[in-house]
Amino acid sequence: MLEKFRTLYEKNLSLKLIIVFLVVFASIAIMIPIIQLALLFGVDLMKDNGVRMKVDFGNVFFFFLFGACSIAIIGLAQKYLHKRTLADLGFKTKVLKLFFIGFLVGVFMVGLEYLVLGISAHEVKFVSIIPSNISIPAYIGYYSYFFFGMLIWNSLIEELGCRAYPIETLRKHLNPHIIFILMGVLFTLGHFVIRDFSVASAISLFISSYALSGVYYYSGSIWLAIGVHTGMNWFGFSFGGNVDNWKLGALVRIEIQDIPTGIFYATGPLIGIGVFLLVRVANKKGLFKKIYK
Repeated sequence: MLEKFRTLYEKNLSLKLIIVFLVVFASIAIMIPIIQLALLFGVDLMKDNGVRMKVDFGNVFFFFLFGACSIAIIGLAQKYLHKRTLADLGFKTKVLKLFFIGFLVGVFMVGLEYLVLGISAHEVKFVSIIPSNISIPAYIGYYSYFFFGMLIWNSLIEELGCRAYPIETLRKHLNPHIIFILMGVLFTLGHFVIRDFSVASAISLFISSYALSGVYYYSGSIWLAIGVHTGMNWFGFSFGGNVDNWKLGALVRIEIQDIPTGIFYATGPLIGIGVFLLVRVANKKGLFKKIYK
């Protein structure tokens, strides 16, 4: 039965698109039953999420459970439908090198955005977040979870489901920009399962997804995409104007006030588009092939 379905799947592009979409959707939508399950144990993931997530056992457990379930869905699709493994989804060698390069790019993207906003703003304030009485071992413990358990784990989940899996599965059958758009919409909507919708956030998420899709598509490395994603989130969690949770990586809160509306809405998307174009140029110049040597 499965073999007949797989044969039909390989021959029918429409069915392929539907199945890939459903797999990606399931890897995101699994969050919904996990949210309900968490409520049974007194953990409200809708209330405590993003930069304000409480670092306690309940939140951490269900966050990791969501990630494990999401990865398992992709893994099962790879094994039983595509007859491939998770390793085929861009997990190339030189992990640290590619991750580090990507991380620097991600930090540069968000750092440049804050620089432009800060220069154009009427006032910029820097507010220290870390308590003076926190012990070094305790801080190291919280920060280790923030970087490895929150940032990298989150980036792995999202890059695997919204970039690597659909791009690798459909790259021979569909124009890449169509894939980027479809996954950008899913990626964007998925974030509003646990947060309130806003047009500015939606545009920023979509452009970021498009840029990350380009990073993966042209480089073929999920580690590079994870690095960029991690770098972007690291800067935002560490210095964002709405951060005050030192247990989740907050270092200094940068409060940028009275930013011109046009600059506020245009800066982030323009930087994202710029990075996407630079990735295309790097691919044409053979830069990624040189990195893999």
